[in-house]
Amino acid sequence: MASKPPRDSELEAILEKVRQVRSFDFRSYKRATLQRRIERRMAATRCQTRTAYLALLDRDANEVNTLVSSMLIKLTTFFRDPEVWTSLEKVVREMTLKRQPDQELRIWSAGCATGEEAYSIAILAAEALGPGMPGAELKVFGTDVDEAAIAFARRGVYTPQQLEGCSKERLARWFVPSGGGYAVRKEIRRAVVFGVNNLVSDAPVSRIDLILCRNVFIYLDAELQKRSLARFHFALRHDGVLALGRSELIPFAAKLFEPVELTRRIYRKDGRQELSWAPQERGISSSEPTGTGRPPLDAQSPRDAQRALLREVLDSQPCPLIATDNEGTVIVFNQAAAHLWGRTEAEVAGKRLAALALPGLSQDLLVEQSARVKAGRSAREVGDGTLKVPGTDPVVIRTLVVPLRSLSAENAGLLYVAHDVTALRSLEQHLQQANEELNTANLRLQSSNEEMRASNEELETTNEELQSANEELQTTNEELQSTNEELETTNEELQSTNAELDATNRELAHRTQEMDALSFSQHAIIRALSEGVMVLDANGYITAWNLAAERLLGLTERETVGQVLWTLRIPALNRALLNRVRKHLTANRTLRQEDVSYQLPHGGRGRATLVATPLIMDSQVLGAIILLEDTTRLSTLAQKNREMKERMKA
Repeated sequence: MASKPPRDSELEAILEKVRQVRSFDFRSYKRATLQRRIERRMAATRCQTRTAYLALLDRDANEVNTLVSSMLIKLTTFFRDPEVWTSLEKVVREMTLKRQPDQELRIWSAGCATGEEAYSIAILAAEALGPGMPGAELKVFGTDVDEAAIAFARRGVYTPQQLEGCSKERLARWFVPSGGGYAVRKEIRRAVVFGVNNLVSDAPVSRIDLILCRNVFIYLDAELQKRSLARFHFALRHDGVLALGRSELIPFAAKLFEPVELTRRIYRKDGRQELSWAPQERGISSSEPTGTGRPPLDAQSPRDAQRALLREVLDSQPCPLIATDNEGTVIVFNQAAAHLWGRTEAEVAGKRLAALALPGLSQDLLVEQSARVKAGRSAREVGDGTLKVPGTDPVVIRTLVVPLRSLSAENAGLLYVAHDVTALRSLEQHLQQANEELNTANLRLQSSNEEMRASNEELETTNEELQSANEELQTTNEELQSTNEELETTNEELQSTNAELDATNRELAHRTQEMDALSFSQHAIIRALSEGVMVLDANGYITAWNLAAERLLGLTERETVGQVLWTLRIPALNRALLNRVRKHLTANRTLRQEDVSYQLPHGGRGRATLVATPLIMDSQVLGAIILLEDTTRLSTLAQKNREMKERMKA
């Protein structure tokens, strides 16, 4: 087997710094990928050397968080890669047809990032289960190492861009509008459980029918890939299905699982072999007792050894177990129960369980529900309760009650199994510890064979990665050529559009000059008229007030333009006349008032003719024009003419 190349000390120092600050261990990830991520951050922070960047990590903890986020790239959307989802829809429908009526369909989305994939597979499963679903028959587990991503997934609110891969029918059925985006409906959110989980070090979710783990293995080296696949093999039920990313062609997967659709990286668990997922370097947990004081099994009688072994099995269970006889008296109280309720087995043994008043066990569960199980009217009963632990948050426990059978299959009592549903991760760690101990021997036997095949698989993986990289480069080149052609076409269109805009701008400039000249001529004509001219807009605001109006009415253009005529105080005109003019203009009628008496600006009374005409174009009222013609002189001459005629007659 070829020796591995020497490690880069500066790169290893950066990874060790990340592990110390954020507890993320990237030391077994692919070095080429990690190096690219670090170099990007170095360029962004303007660090010329890794030594300078390591010094920056020592000074700024926020840069460590930013580096971790850049390493954990979350490329995910709803129903990404439709061809794969078409195959998964077929797989899920087959599972629902084979499922027993009371069997729970369990799906695990490993490396779910911000939750799009977990919700997508939950929607797919709900549609396969039929109308009225999902209910208690569906449970989807979404896990990721990034706590911030898991917190985002739990909210279940996404933007329209994140939902582009979701059809309109599914969007209307499974989402509701929420603050500019869309929220996943409660039926789906109740079926999906999110939690922080590291595929390499944490316990896998067990009894799974389907595992989705896409675009995760491309960051792991061959050793971590094998270890994670072994964990997936353990977590899957018989005939369970594993779906990997399309870019993740791992030869070890095809050897461990039966390919279903190799081109889409969908495999089925080969039930003929059972693998252990526990890492062989991990020993016995430090939480286990090291000195029990019991004699070795070969020094005990067979019955005593069997009893001691059974007792150790009961005390090794992470779930609190309580067994009672038919009278409700406690006969077994394992260590997990003693730890949960803070009582030893000696304190509760021989006492009625209902009389112990253990927090979290309701009287309804201990009396009525237990009676139904004991009488055979129910195969099992479940009850929830809350246990308050001093110094920590309340613990919600779910207790399962099942019959306790004797060797003759007769009812010997009841068995109470409590699950801490607020600490799923802690429960999984306990299960991991038990499974590690049970599977260590099998994993050691497999490790020797895996090491012999490791060099060949590494070469195959490297070749596949190079082929994949070459295909990606070819695709990128084609995309760049296509983009260049589109840019050239767009440039030509922009040039044509610019020419049209230039012509339009010139025409608009010419029209503007004409309009300015026309407006100036119109204003000059109105100012030169001998009659007083007042022009109003549709709301009664004065837009023009010529020199004759200034001379006759005593107000200048600056004082009147922009004012409402009906509220303007004009000493020369009385209020009654203005109200009459306003009524006619409001009714879109012309008013002609002969021999109007008005007060001259320098004293005395004058006579004038007032004409108010509405301006209407295509049934739209644009305003009005009011003309005031001074007839004082004509009235005076007419009066003198009449007086002369009367004197001549006399």
